[in-house]
Amino acid sequence: MTCRVAVLSDVHGNAFALEAVLDDIRQHAPDLIVNLGDQVWGQADPLRALELQRSLEAVEVRGNNDERLLAPVETLAPALRPLQAWLMERLPRQELTRLATLPTTASLFDGALLAAHGTPLTPWDSLLVGWQDGAYFRRSDEEIRCRLNSLTDAAVVLVGHMHREAVHKLEGQLLVSVGPVSSPADGDPRARWTCLTRRGGEWQVELRRVTYDWDAALAWELCHGPIGAVDHTAPPCFPWRGTASDFPCS
Repeated sequence: MTCRVAVLSDVHGNAFALEAVLDDIRQHAPDLIVNLGDQVWGQADPLRALELQRSLEAVEVRGNNDERLLAPVETLAPALRPLQAWLMERLPRQELTRLATLPTTASLFDGALLAAHGTPLTPWDSLLVGWQDGAYFRRSDEEIRCRLNSLTDAAVVLVGHMHREAVHKLEGQLLVSVGPVSSPADGDPRARWTCLTRRGGEWQVELRRVTYDWDAALAWELCHGPIGAVDHTAPPCFPWRGTASDFPCS
């Protein structure tokens, strides 16, 4: 029997990107939607982004920026404080509390699939893709094993957080770093989501990218946002340290 799972991550309050992703997801008619966190930490209509995500009835895990929503202001870097204050004014308090206290992992299909934001241990670290000296890199297998920490024998482990896509098979486990709905880091402005399909006990991964109304997102931020607007048509393209074979999704 075929089973299809839609996985999204790092919406970052971008309702415009999310709407385009959801339109594409509907065409694939998934049996389940999984949301890997960082739902509203952004300024392209985060209330609408929150409402859209709530309507999905998805399996949800907590992202690192979800934890920032209600963090004591003195623990935040000064540059982050205006956005936190603005989000606290615009979004329902009970929803902020719910997001900030979501579980950090979710186990699905009798343990066959594990979802987390960063790693199974913490939403603040990364499983496959690391960052050092201004560049991304693919973690070594030993680094990956340490971050899995023998916590799971799931056939598939899903993570987000790093805003870069990667797929890696390690000792029989399929490890997937899904791309972000908002704020990609490879210069391609399209919104991303991942489609998992299980056929005959095997999982297949399709990394999806869709266009959205970048100008509308920019206009909304300019009109309503608390900090400088983002040019959604020209996201940053951070370098990748290594060879093309290290990063099969580039």
